[in-house]
Amino acid sequence: MPRAAALFLAAFTIVPSLLAQTPRAEFDVVSIKRSAPDAVGGSMRTLPDGTSIMANVRVQQFIRGAAPVPVRDVIGLPEWATTERYDVTAKPPTGSTPQQRSEMWRTFFAERMKLVAHVEERELDTFALILARSDGRLGPQLKASTLDCSPKPPGTPPAPPPPPPASESDYLNRCGGMFGNGIIVSGSTTMDALVLSFAGLAGRQVFNRTGLKGNYSLTLKYAPPRTPGISSDAPLPDEAPEFFTALQEQLGLKLQAEKSLVPVFVIDRIERPTEN
Repeated sequence: MPRAAALFLAAFTIVPSLLAQTPRAEFDVVSIKRSAPDAVGGSMRTLPDGTSIMANVRVQQFIRGAAPVPVRDVIGLPEWATTERYDVTAKPPTGSTPQQRSEMWRTFFAERMKLVAHVEERELDTFALILARSDGRLGPQLKASTLDCSPKPPGTPPAPPPPPPASESDYLNRCGGMFGNGIIVSGSTTMDALVLSFAGLAGRQVFNRTGLKGNYSLTLKYAPPRTPGISSDAPLPDEAPEFFTALQEQLGLKLQAEKSLVPVFVIDRIERPTEN
């Protein structure tokens, strides 16, 4: 095993003993039950108070929340966890932090699904996001952001909420962005944040190797992945290019294949959840 991976695993062998010395963080209210057989589609959303509401989702879609570090790949799930669908509501105590809510998810999986798992590093196929042009020029839809999205000092009165966007271009005047089916628009984002949204589209984890610092505004339009059952020669919406081509033509960036040591979540044991 590579030394880096060995060190990574060793760091996590002490976690259970540390958790045993402190009270387990738990949701105030948590419910999970099988979705109705005729349910169509699925959704996952988080309310301002941290409450997670999921409808008609597979365990495969939210089990990453049980990992002690951010992961993309989960290995060892049984077949039912990738096919059976559930409705889940998890309400945390008032004032809980994101870190505490992560601990609550780990408690939820341990108690309701008897989850036993570990994190290890494996060498996997990944992508590096790099500049497409040797002269460093960016694409026409990627520009340095002029918005001030820096955190405000403590005690600063909150700004009034902006009006609902009337069009996609309105998001170019806002911090954060809009991530839709076939389009990504942002008035201010970093390359490190952007690669997180690229992993699902690229099919692999993506690392930022652009060397670009600071915040950027961008508009990326691409052909969304085809839906199974639709003919492969069906016309693309608005004749949009596929994702890899759009990335290079519109943003002046490209994905270069590489291999990297990445953390993966390995499932040792999991049971169907006890419903309520």
